[in-house]
Amino acid sequence: MPRVKTMTAKMRAFADGILSGKEPSPAYVLAYPDCRANKRTIARKAHKLSNHPEIMAYIAQERAKIADEQLLTRKEAVGILAKIAKGKDRGATHRDKIAAVAQASKMLGYDVPTKVEVKLEGSLLHKIRNG
Repeated sequence: MPRVKTMTAKMRAFADGILSGKEPSPAYVLAYPDCRANKRTIARKAHKLSNHPEIMAYIAQERAKIADEQLLTRKEAVGILAKIAKGKDRGATHRDKIAAVAQASKMLGYDVPTKVEVKLEGSLLHKIRNG
């Protein structure tokens, strides 16, 4: 992986914004708070900056560090749960297998969303309706 040579503090702030989950335009505004440009110009500058070779290398380098530091990946966790659910883990009880299937289903998005009903009565309902 190419090593990042030199970046300004603002470039690093922009890249850190991207790494924290921000889209390019909000990351640009975070890094360049004094910028008085319109949204379109900010979007164009943010896009250009997000394609800057040093920023791309820095983001790739930081993401690689994060991936290396993860103790357990999602794939590994599901693999462990599958092993338990299939009974390949010695000592796994029937209850363990059911719990493993349930947890794997949640991780993979197979579970049905929980429906929550909220019932409002009395003075709170009156306040909401009448402001």
